[in-house]
Amino acid sequence: MERKGIIMNVLIGISWPFANGELHLGHAASSLPGDVIARYYRLKGDNVCLVSGTDCHGTPISIKALNEKKKPKDIVDDCHERFAKDWQDLGISFDLYNRTDDLYHKEFVQDIFKKYYKKGYLYEKVEKQLYCKNCKLFLADRYVVGVCPKCGALIKGDECENCGSLLNIKDVKDKKCAICGSDANEKETNNLYFALSEFQKVVEDLCQKNKEKWRNNALDFTRRYLKEGIPDRCASRSLNWGIDIPILGYDDKKIYGWFENVWGYVTACKKYCEANGLNWENFWKKDKDNKIYLVHAKDNIPFHTVIFPILLSAAEDNYKLPDYIVSDNYLTIDGEKLSKSKGNYISLRYLLDNYSPDLIRYFLLINDPDKKDFNFSWNNFINSNNAELLGKWGNFVNRTLIFINKSFAGKLCNNIPDLKIESQLKELFGKIGNNIEQGNIKEGLQLIFNFIGTANKYFDENQPWNLIKVEPKKCEEVLFNCCNIIFNVNILLKPYLPVACEKVEKFINNYSNKWQYTRLTNVKLNDNIEVLFVRYDKMVIDKETKKLFVNREIK
Repeated sequence: MERKGIIMNVLIGISWPFANGELHLGHAASSLPGDVIARYYRLKGDNVCLVSGTDCHGTPISIKALNEKKKPKDIVDDCHERFAKDWQDLGISFDLYNRTDDLYHKEFVQDIFKKYYKKGYLYEKVEKQLYCKNCKLFLADRYVVGVCPKCGALIKGDECENCGSLLNIKDVKDKKCAICGSDANEKETNNLYFALSEFQKVVEDLCQKNKEKWRNNALDFTRRYLKEGIPDRCASRSLNWGIDIPILGYDDKKIYGWFENVWGYVTACKKYCEANGLNWENFWKKDKDNKIYLVHAKDNIPFHTVIFPILLSAAEDNYKLPDYIVSDNYLTIDGEKLSKSKGNYISLRYLLDNYSPDLIRYFLLINDPDKKDFNFSWNNFINSNNAELLGKWGNFVNRTLIFINKSFAGKLCNNIPDLKIESQLKELFGKIGNNIEQGNIKEGLQLIFNFIGTANKYFDENQPWNLIKVEPKKCEEVLFNCCNIIFNVNILLKPYLPVACEKVEKFINNYSNKWQYTRLTNVKLNDNIEVLFVRYDKMVIDKETKKLFVNREIK
């Protein structure tokens, strides 16, 4: 936990999804931890900037535009609008959800690109690049399909999802054009390379310094890259869609996506701060009482632990390097890898249209794949709602408040606290806050629901339905403590379940926007206590499972 009296400046960057499809379960699972962290720090009273945006210049976007005979901007506009709506409906509390084709971002990236060129970190290299004679197009890495030279798996581009290797595209076997399927042959062209290799020690030092703040998968991946040696990387590409290279002689090329999209964390923060009278440097520069969290899935690890820190360091402008790497492992569905082409795929929009955002958030957060891959199944999803959200928290809230309304007309005068319960609640704020700050999101939520189990046990053991008959004052005391638990546990749940927490605040007519234990001074409930969570019939499991199976068969 942070020192009292110190207001931190906390930057949380959630990875930017490509504008070439729709958001799915994997996007939600790897992004939600960032929202929990942001909401927690806001409750603490710190300055928070939660940013992300749509990655508009990835090669898959150009491929999609070619296949659908559309302009890339049309693809991007449609995706960005849908992405923003999905994130909003899921409750991701972005301070700014931007896009990489934003003029503000483009101008910043072009300016930093020119600075690197003048410093000598970008150098020219005449080389042979893969070319498709049929499409009459130089093939950027994502335009190439082939076979991984290390494990033999089929791959697209320079990353192997099967073994996790970051490859040189020249080493990929049986290379073909991803657009038309023709053989990819080499043709001479001129490119700009970034001297990443000069910053090997920067990454080594950062990895060692922050080894307690990075998840194990980030440490393992980064150490492997360091052991192999960080290679220089091509920063230009032969495409018509992207950010223009502001260097004479490169009019036919664009800035490569790996170079410019990570700068979106800085440009989105800078743009947000300038629009709201804040100093963006408080979030991004050294010696500013700040923290930087980068939140993403494991396939994005090298871009956040290797490439982005190098770019920040090479800018030579006092940038602070990232502190926390919150990198999720993969999410599978019924034991199989997410694959839209194979029909093993559940869109985030489908879930949002059919289930509550709190259920989606709870299920993905309580099962956050922080240490290993996690398998989604409809059986576990529905049972998680019925047994945990409804069966534990919803049950405790509803039976407590309905009993008070029925037996005490919604008002309690006896407010004698149970000191043991108070002590447990105070301890929880410290433990859960520490877990969230360390990026251990799942552990914090588990602690809350373990305590909810204790709260239900307290209610059952005191049997208020019998106590009201023989010791009404004692019954009132027990119910006050139950209300006090509800009020404080609701604060603890605010970073996790924002929609349900708003409902509970209205039920009990008490509000708090501070991350601290607060004893209730009075209880005067709302007359209308609704069911906090709905129960889903087990038939839903069969229906959804069959629908997924049919999708696979069709594909």
